[in-house]
Amino acid sequence: MLGLQDVRQRAIDYIEFRSTKKHRTRLERRTASRYTAYLERCQHEFKSLHVLDPDIQRAVREFDEQGFTSLWTPDNQRLAESMLRKIQEEERSGVTIWAEDHRYRGEPYTTFPEIEELFKGSLGSFLMGTYRTSFKIFYGVLYRSERLTDRPVGSQLWHDDGGPGTCINVMFYLKDVTKEDGALECLPWGQSFAIFKDAPREIRRRLNAAAREGNVLSRDGAREVKCGYFAEQINRAYASSVGQPVGRAGLVVPFRNNIIHRGGYPVAGRIRYVCVFHCYPSHRPTPFERYRTGGIPKPGSYPKDPAEDF
Repeated sequence: MLGLQDVRQRAIDYIEFRSTKKHRTRLERRTASRYTAYLERCQHEFKSLHVLDPDIQRAVREFDEQGFTSLWTPDNQRLAESMLRKIQEEERSGVTIWAEDHRYRGEPYTTFPEIEELFKGSLGSFLMGTYRTSFKIFYGVLYRSERLTDRPVGSQLWHDDGGPGTCINVMFYLKDVTKEDGALECLPWGQSFAIFKDAPREIRRRLNAAAREGNVLSRDGAREVKCGYFAEQINRAYASSVGQPVGRAGLVVPFRNNIIHRGGYPVAGRIRYVCVFHCYPSHRPTPFERYRTGGIPKPGSYPKDPAEDF
């Protein structure tokens, strides 16, 4: 027989599950609703007519249906290859340009004008077509990924990011990318959502079982429990639903930050160069001039105020 605490927890889980379905995030429902309301405000205030070319229309439809898509154009390839040439010239010069976490030490936006061209081109059109309003860039980072450990860790494991449901993550590959390069894998929103239904209860059970055995897990340990549960469920029922966009340099892969995903664990000897951006809707035009001078450094996990200018 369920105790009062169990009944209360199940009620909380149900309420939060309904919020996840509506707002596409597992953020606490009062917090999550503010980002959805802001998107609706932006759409209501947006007066411009934005015409999309057929390939971008296709990408917008696919993103709406499954929570991720891919987009490639010859111009995107030109931008990617230009950035990669500059990066490899820096590497050959002997300058240390990569931090211990494999991020580019410089500020990408102010270093590479190609990023602004990308956002003013097909990627910007995609974001405006998806949001049906203007967009802003919360932050962007540049990674160099290679296999340095004997098993995946961190974001190389199946996970969701946990940010607001209005956040669109974007990967921009600077060189041709294949499965062997650790290309991003995505579980569509519908299947991710199905896993989220039982995830809170089952993950709590596993953490409590570990605690009863005297194993109070660290934050990283608790993360591995959650990632392990996601992996089990995908292997059990959803492996055939996983998508992994691959292609030529310049491939853009937008995805909802709360679909279950993983990436960045290439086979030995392969290197993946990729930019990752976190984007949000905006009630004002994209502030390219501000980005051009101040860049898009990471200030936190997500904006605490959805209407914040950044």
